[in-house]
Amino acid sequence: MKKYISLFLLSFVLLTACEQEDPELSLSVSQATVPPEGGTVSVMVSSNVSWTATGDPWISVGTPSGSKGTTTVQVTVAANTGTSSRKGNVSFSAGTIKRNLVVTQAPPLSQQLTIVHNLNSFTVPTILGTGMSARVDFGEGEKKEYVPGLKWDYSSAGTHKVVIESAGGTSFTLESIAGVSAIDMSAF
Repeated sequence: MKKYISLFLLSFVLLTACEQEDPELSLSVSQATVPPEGGTVSVMVSSNVSWTATGDPWISVGTPSGSKGTTTVQVTVAANTGTSSRKGNVSFSAGTIKRNLVVTQAPPLSQQLTIVHNLNSFTVPTILGTGMSARVDFGEGEKKEYVPGLKWDYSSAGTHKVVIESAGGTSFTLESIAGVSAIDMSAF
């Protein structure tokens, strides 16, 4: 009888040891937008098994591997010195499970268009270009991300200067030049 109990216990131990958990892997974020000058994104990685992470050449992973549990990983993105937006990946793997963090980064704002006007309300010009990004400074301490048709109502009458910093712009269209006294596109 002792022989059968020992054989049963040995079989139970062997079967239990052979059972493996199905790998689980989750990320706190799956997408991140980083400014042109670069930056860091914190990602919480949760897994029930060991995991690894690798990034594109311009993306470094502070903790490239971890074990069971939850770990905060710092993902550092280098400055974008190109002239167009870029998209990259950090791939996390745990057994057969794969998850990606998609990183999007705009180029530096290297173009500048300045418009001086005496309007009470101003609509930004339409800017064309592939991968174009821009920021609009309406004066009055107000800066906005560019979107076509963006309009600003001024709190006072007088002469106003709008500065549009952009990257990837190839041309622009101003709806009307009425009230516009100067356009400086030498840096566009």
